[in-house]
Amino acid sequence: MKKLIYISIMLAMPVGLLAQQFPFMEAYNVNSFNMNPSYAGLKSIRTLFLDYRSDWAGIEGGPVTCHISYNDRLNSNVGLGGRFIYDKADIFKQTMLLGTYTYEVHITEEHSVNFGLSAGFYKNSIDLGKYYNDQNYVQDPALITGTEKSKIKFATDISALYRYKDFEGGILFSNVMFGTAKYSNTDFTYKPMKNFLLHASYSYKMNDNWSVKPFVLFRGGQNYPSQLELASEVSYKKKLWGMLLFRTGGIWGMGFGAEVSEGILVNYSYNLSTNVALNTFGSHQITLGVRLFNKRTNQIVKS
Repeated sequence: MKKLIYISIMLAMPVGLLAQQFPFMEAYNVNSFNMNPSYAGLKSIRTLFLDYRSDWAGIEGGPVTCHISYNDRLNSNVGLGGRFIYDKADIFKQTMLLGTYTYEVHITEEHSVNFGLSAGFYKNSIDLGKYYNDQNYVQDPALITGTEKSKIKFATDISALYRYKDFEGGILFSNVMFGTAKYSNTDFTYKPMKNFLLHASYSYKMNDNWSVKPFVLFRGGQNYPSQLELASEVSYKKKLWGMLLFRTGGIWGMGFGAEVSEGILVNYSYNLSTNVALNTFGSHQITLGVRLFNKRTNQIVKS
């Protein structure tokens, strides 16, 4: 009975896997493309990023997320990108492969808007056998089939980004998906919940070496509690940086990174919730970036 209750909680949990089909990653000061796909072709182009994130440290079966992303500029108006996402939370797994197309519209000389459309494929699985393998338990055949895999489904997200001088603001709608995922051996169905992310930032250059960039993020959606995030990055020559953040719900975070050698970027992020016991519910994320075809691509491309 306890196992059944546990699964029910996981299915209903608003910040769990099922409510957040496109897991949000930090280190967006390093790789903006993961925050808003409309950045494809603008920042950190021709850089292969690998992200590994572990949430709910201290809790067995806590979410683990892996991202691989890349983006480039096709011409003065078009950007392209791609993301591979793997996400696991206890008995739940999901995998996504998305390609992104962006188009830039110049309103005036200093005002521009980038529109992004991502499309790809999605698949998930539920390991029912993990919790229903006790032979003394009166088993339901639907719960002992082992791992149930969904059919591959079509998934999309849409986004937009506005830029004016050193100001940037964007919006992302994710889980814009057609159809409901179904499984072969059970009557389970799964329809991803739609969510959104708004962000704004301003880059202030103090001198030739130092710059400060504050961020504001707001995210929420269907059956997903809204969260406000305030963050600020301090950077030295774009070679060394640190970041502090606060997220509603009593979450504090920090991050730091560097270009450890020419074309190799490393970043580490950590979150701590002050509403729970120490050493639990922390989040760790490691980001590695490798520039493949040019030396410096962390600035916005000027078209």
